[in-house]
Amino acid sequence: MELSRQRKISLIRQAEALCREHGASLLFLTLFGSSLYGTETPGKSDLDVRGIFLPSREALALNKAPRSLQQATNGTGRINSAEDVDIDLWSAQHWLLKLLPAGDTGALDMLFSPSRADCTLFKAPVLDKVFAEPGRLMDMTNGGGYAAYSLGQAKKYGLKCSRIGALKAVHNWLLAHLGHQPPPEQRLHDVIEALVAACADGRYCALEIAREEKFLRLCGKFHAENIRLTEFIRRVEHDLRRYGARAEEATRNQGLDFKALSHALRALMQLEELLRTGGIVFPLTNREELIAVKLGQYAWDELEPMILARFEAVEALREKAPVKGKFDRNFAEACVLDCYDRKRASLPGPHDKTRAPHFQDGFSIPEATLGLIEEKLSRLEADNRIKILYACESGSRAWGFASEDSDYDVRFIYVHEPDWYLGLAPEEKRDVLEPGLETAPFGELDLSGWELRKALKLFRRSNPVVLEWLSSPLVYCEAGPFASLLREAAPVQTSPVRVWRHYRGLMERSKARYWDKRNSIKAWFYIMRPLLAMRWIEMGKGLPPMRFDLLMDGVIEDGALHGELASLVARKKDGREKDGFAPPALVAAFVEKEMLRLRENPPRLPSAQEEADLDGLFKTALTRAWG
Repeated sequence: MELSRQRKISLIRQAEALCREHGASLLFLTLFGSSLYGTETPGKSDLDVRGIFLPSREALALNKAPRSLQQATNGTGRINSAEDVDIDLWSAQHWLLKLLPAGDTGALDMLFSPSRADCTLFKAPVLDKVFAEPGRLMDMTNGGGYAAYSLGQAKKYGLKCSRIGALKAVHNWLLAHLGHQPPPEQRLHDVIEALVAACADGRYCALEIAREEKFLRLCGKFHAENIRLTEFIRRVEHDLRRYGARAEEATRNQGLDFKALSHALRALMQLEELLRTGGIVFPLTNREELIAVKLGQYAWDELEPMILARFEAVEALREKAPVKGKFDRNFAEACVLDCYDRKRASLPGPHDKTRAPHFQDGFSIPEATLGLIEEKLSRLEADNRIKILYACESGSRAWGFASEDSDYDVRFIYVHEPDWYLGLAPEEKRDVLEPGLETAPFGELDLSGWELRKALKLFRRSNPVVLEWLSSPLVYCEAGPFASLLREAAPVQTSPVRVWRHYRGLMERSKARYWDKRNSIKAWFYIMRPLLAMRWIEMGKGLPPMRFDLLMDGVIEDGALHGELASLVARKKDGREKDGFAPPALVAAFVEKEMLRLRENPPRLPSAQEEADLDGLFKTALTRAWG
């Protein structure tokens, strides 16, 4: 099932909201059921979403941690339609420590679900090692869960070797040899030997002897040999009426639940793949056959031997499976603890109250997205032996006019360990970290960071990029006093004329890149933003804010023009980056007029600046970061 990115984001947010209601955090979310298996039928299959959450430490301490969370759009009791969505989440503890070692079929499906990447909606990096080593989280001796599930689905229809099958076999034998009304004096011991010889299966029908008396054990009930046959037949027919309606329908090939039968066959196919390869790959290779069963293209007389043959093959394979596995409880418990350690690492410590993310009013990031960004920043710290002093959102999301398909532009400033700065030529070392563009369930994620000295040198030259970062309304991390000290130094350190020239250069580059693409709303914003920033400086307002709405409010006095710009912002948010359009007349005229004015009559601005103690700021940041 192909879902739009917006639909995927909506599902993530629904799952996040469900977690927040219970103080939990979302760790994993995937499309499940027929969407995962590849057996969905257009217009009929509902949307099944499953995932993993992490209960809070408080909930665990108070013994209030839920094992599962559910949300369903269909609360009426009717059969789900294609429009219905079921969200079912398990706690990490319940999934890893209870369901997987028990061989639960759904838990195993979840374990291998990342094999179908287009179904994964969200995955926190902390679960990477869980999905990387599935063999340590399952016990092949418990793989029989799939077989039991299969029989559970199929036995409703009188499958041989099932409870209903045993009842039906005994009933058919009685009818064939005794008719509906045997003589009243005839008792079970008269036929018990012949009946057992014909119908015994060792599981549901067998001869038992206790205290030198014979009993017929039939589907868990014991029938003494001295019972009258008329009474025995009555009991069998009562059980058949109670349990066997579907078995009779199966005989006539009417009223079959073909969906249940396709599940029965699917479970056996998955168990066979698991035993042969040690894993399950989605979508299933036999999905076309399963869809045919689901659509009722096989008669019961064809399905019954098909399911039985699979069952017998799997039972034989379990005795000599090529892949052996044993559940590693220590590994599973370590995985659960790691979830909490990673979560704690992203929270403020006792001496670092500013590390937590903080967003300005009107700006937000989905919790799942925030969690993934925090995980990646923590991973960068660990892999590169650095401390991230500050991290924020840049680009259109921080400017306040992100579209549906806008990237997440994460920018950060980091500091190395003190020894890194003690070499003969630290200036020759690489001073940027650029993990690059990464595709995530919520869109493109672009991370890039500057080493502390590089950031301070650019700041000294009045390059306003660092200042824009510091005014971002979306801050992912602010550790220690570094950011606040830099903000305090900005008014005396930066030169208005240099900052203005920076924005003029940005405007010229944007014009060269986008002016021929004026049918793109993105082009107009990339030109307008530096134009408004230059006007802000010319009006003596200091350093321009990153937020576009504040720029508009501060420099646009014409109410009609302000209204057109505001409507353009709303349109940019609702549309896609490359949506074509014709710009409003006042906006187009303003841009043309401003570019002409700047070309013919550039402003005179003060160039004086004071020298801030950036050396002291560097030493303070280094000391606070590494103690």
